[in-house]
Amino acid sequence: MKIFALLSIAATAVSALTATDYLWPLPKSVVDKNKSIAIGGFAVTSNLGNGPIAAAVASLNTAFTAKGGQPSANKFKVTANVEANNGWSVSGPKDLPGAVESYTLDITEKGATITAPNQIGIKYALQTLSQLITKDGKLVLATIKDEPAFPYRGLMLDTARNFFTVDDIKRVLDGLAASKLNVFHWHIYDSQSFPIVWDRYPEVAQKSAFKNKDGSIKAYTKKDVQDIVKYAFERNIRVIPEFETPGHNAVLGHIDAKLISSWNHSPWDGNSFASNAMCSNQTVPVDLVTNDCVGGVAWWGRHYCNQPPCGQLDVRQERALEILDQLINEVGSWFSDPVLHVGHDEVNPRAYGLVPDNWDVAPLETLHPMMKNFDARLVGMLGGKTLAAWDEIVTDFGVQDIVPKESLITVWQGPTVDKVSTIVKAGFKNIVLAPSDTYYLDCSPSARWCSSEFERTVPADKYDLPGYATFSGQWHNWTMMYDYNPLAGLSTAEASAIKGGFGALWSETIKRNNLDRFAFPRVSVIAERFWSNPAKRTDATAARLNRFRASLVNEKGIAAADLSYLGNKEGVVYRTEYCDGAGLTAPSQKTGECCFAGQKNTDSNGGPLLNPYSSHFDPKVNGDYCAIAALYKTNDLVYTKPAPVAYDY
Repeated sequence: MKIFALLSIAATAVSALTATDYLWPLPKSVVDKNKSIAIGGFAVTSNLGNGPIAAAVASLNTAFTAKGGQPSANKFKVTANVEANNGWSVSGPKDLPGAVESYTLDITEKGATITAPNQIGIKYALQTLSQLITKDGKLVLATIKDEPAFPYRGLMLDTARNFFTVDDIKRVLDGLAASKLNVFHWHIYDSQSFPIVWDRYPEVAQKSAFKNKDGSIKAYTKKDVQDIVKYAFERNIRVIPEFETPGHNAVLGHIDAKLISSWNHSPWDGNSFASNAMCSNQTVPVDLVTNDCVGGVAWWGRHYCNQPPCGQLDVRQERALEILDQLINEVGSWFSDPVLHVGHDEVNPRAYGLVPDNWDVAPLETLHPMMKNFDARLVGMLGGKTLAAWDEIVTDFGVQDIVPKESLITVWQGPTVDKVSTIVKAGFKNIVLAPSDTYYLDCSPSARWCSSEFERTVPADKYDLPGYATFSGQWHNWTMMYDYNPLAGLSTAEASAIKGGFGALWSETIKRNNLDRFAFPRVSVIAERFWSNPAKRTDATAARLNRFRASLVNEKGIAAADLSYLGNKEGVVYRTEYCDGAGLTAPSQKTGECCFAGQKNTDSNGGPLLNPYSSHFDPKVNGDYCAIAALYKTNDLVYTKPAPVAYDY
């Protein structure tokens, strides 16, 4: 019951509030002056001029109004100056990586003084100042000296499995800025859709992008992307695009189907009856399959991809490499950041035909010759940009001596300590953490592969969806995420390689109506970890977070989840938009094994599950992964501005 007590804390005003109680994430140093004063708004001047800090000043004024401030002629003077020697060193998105993020904020009765090496610190100081406004519009006096513990702090958002509008992304960026998160990792396309208007190959978006009610495609133009990059920079946020390759590349089949291996393979998770070790490892023609081999099923391992539709770029073909080069250098040029992410997760040897059909497991070593050739070519496509990738690029493909050692490697698989150790021993010194068992924000009763046993069982209630598989449990709750120490168990050398981390929001089960609550305020919890790296969670932590949540709701229009919410009241299991319309019954979504969350527990003809475990469909028929998408209409699931909530103090 202790966990529920922690989760359901209704943050209340502490009897003797200090300046620290108002702040999220915690600054490095706070000297409380034990006084608050009435003000009539803010008058901000800066040697930067108004332009570079306009967004931060607007947020400050919004916070004053939202917290009951009464504008008057008695404006509180704020002087925000950068250091003359290098204050103009940050002038565009390309300057953000490696830039100093420190600031000093001194608030007295006569005014506030902000000093910082560059505009980054000025914006952060104004954000901190906005938090020191009380619920009755007064200003708390304090002196703050601040800088982050880690340079890389962010969120990854997947816009391929479900589409999010430019306004949705900007709202998310507003929340990241409020949290002092500085990286937006944009997983922009995947096998489900290519939501990019690419002039060279317009057919990719035309044929794969999802559709609005009026039939128009849901896709980002070059102007949209550049607008998002600019909006992010104004809020100290880098935009790092992910050009997923060579796995998860089915969409590129719309250019040339011959360039995609196992494109739309059906069933996507393989024929689980046709062969396995318990049945003498013999291939059995589908029309002769019977159910008289006890235990005669092959579990996960016969799959051609990790979710439908299947398709991997056949990097053994020169034409495939040419298209990837064009994508990276044409669409990649829309992004200003010097880092470009190239995916490399979940590459499947079976999809390339590298193992016999009657093997139930596809050893990763079979990929090594192909991936060595591929990655040697890929490095040359980056045009001087720094390579970033998921941890498999170091651990799975035998290419650790080909990939540049300055590359940015994301650890998402566990055990995290072991992965970090392996990557550091291979000579890599730039690692960011997004452990799936802690920081995957979509993990919930709708996507439980990354959930712990506790998270799968507590609480016990399930969705009421007769005929569909539903499960008990919760998401990675905020207390667990807060308590995760990213440096625990690491050696000094390993710890020095950790540059930060991010929350990852894969969107298989996320729509526009629940985007905000799956991201916030939990990603803000990650923000405090990598900005402040606090020693431990205290009794005041929930109160501070609850007040910060109120700011997200009232000042940013973010429908952030209540602290007690566990991600288990969505009412239905959502699927990727690929499942809408014709996708409901498409061959590419046919599945042999049951049951994923939200999966119908009968086959495509309404027949029962087979074998002693009742775990697989009749292989002559298979089941429908997408069937549950008939219960809702994606285009009706839209963002709704949340109602205001009270500030506790």
